[in-house]
Amino acid sequence: MTRRITTLAGLLLVIASLFGPASAQTPDDVQKIVAVVNDDIISEYDVKERMRLIAATTGAVRSQEEYDQLRKTVVQMLVDEKLELQEAKEQKISVSDEDVQQRFNELAARNNISASQFTQELERMGASKDTIMNQVKAGMAWEEVINARLRPFLAIGDAEVQSYLDNLKSNKGQPEYRIGEIFLAADSPEKETETRQTAERLVRQIRDGADFGAVARQFSDLATGAVGGDSGWVIADHINPDIKNQVLALHEGEVSDPIPVTGGFYIVTVIDKRRVLSPDPDEAKVDLKQIIFDSSASDPAQQKRIESQTASINSCDEVPSVAKTLGAKDFGDLGTVSMGDLPRAVNQAVRGLKVGQATKPLNTGQDVRVLVLCGKTDAEVHEPTPAEIEDFLSNQRLAMMARRYLRDLRRDAIIVYK
Repeated sequence: MTRRITTLAGLLLVIASLFGPASAQTPDDVQKIVAVVNDDIISEYDVKERMRLIAATTGAVRSQEEYDQLRKTVVQMLVDEKLELQEAKEQKISVSDEDVQQRFNELAARNNISASQFTQELERMGASKDTIMNQVKAGMAWEEVINARLRPFLAIGDAEVQSYLDNLKSNKGQPEYRIGEIFLAADSPEKETETRQTAERLVRQIRDGADFGAVARQFSDLATGAVGGDSGWVIADHINPDIKNQVLALHEGEVSDPIPVTGGFYIVTVIDKRRVLSPDPDEAKVDLKQIIFDSSASDPAQQKRIESQTASINSCDEVPSVAKTLGAKDFGDLGTVSMGDLPRAVNQAVRGLKVGQATKPLNTGQDVRVLVLCGKTDAEVHEPTPAEIEDFLSNQRLAMMARRYLRDLRRDAIIVYK
């Protein structure tokens, strides 16, 4: 959930048309049983509440067909959460209400809003805090189960860590990829078609503007789903062979088609690219000043005149006088910012500048701006420590073990669908 929840307000009418108006639970919904997982019941109310939450946070429901597909997926999600909570109870693992509330607060902070504002927005869109708290609790309990039951059996030796580091060094200067991933499990042939349809629907929604991270948090069966699907930086040689070709073919921000693999489907995106053991241009710090012109400066003749005058700037000290000469609306200091925090168009315009040089006029749609580079500090090269490498390799292996663990729980459970 990396974008503000309030940007999804326009989906309220769609949610209402598919789910009915937001209201308190009805006796029929509470009493109607959708599934029984061992001795635990999933009600119609549970299903509808989770679907409202997904619609509110990902915008993933826009038609009756998508509603029907999503409902099947949600029922399976709730079944898995029951199994996870049951296994946590079996292992005598519990999660406190205080810890769940803290995780909820962190989700709100990612949206740049307070926990109370987050609660209000969810309720306004027909979802509820209780629903997301239940999901968070199941996820946290499962994390504890995995750490208690599987992590002790991980063995990443010094030789494996050194081999990884040696491989990094031998690939110095080669492309490195920060990958976002969503994995949808299909543990049986009969589930494969349904899971593929769900994956195709999610790809459409992401390409239409749904946030990849929000979708990953709701749907991904990988541990990285908790952090929006961000699997971190990896060189080409270390990319999962099942998805490697698709990753290498993607531009930054593009989303793949569903990738069939053993046990399910991947959806991947390239969040960022850089060079192995080389400075990351987006981590460079720049000091900028700007000259602001009103919207009339978007006229081609005006832009040509501005460009002609600002092209002769050799120092940020000249900004006030040039702004006055050109009749600028305003000018000022933007301070120090990271290149990666700049809008893409601004980033590209500033990237090739030398200190003291100005960009060409940039039309923002509301005004025209010229930026002048006053100073630049290149990013430092970060060589991962042995502990960071061990953690990365452990998490990769742990994710695979966790999928097998949940698959075994499904196989051994008594699940009755009504």
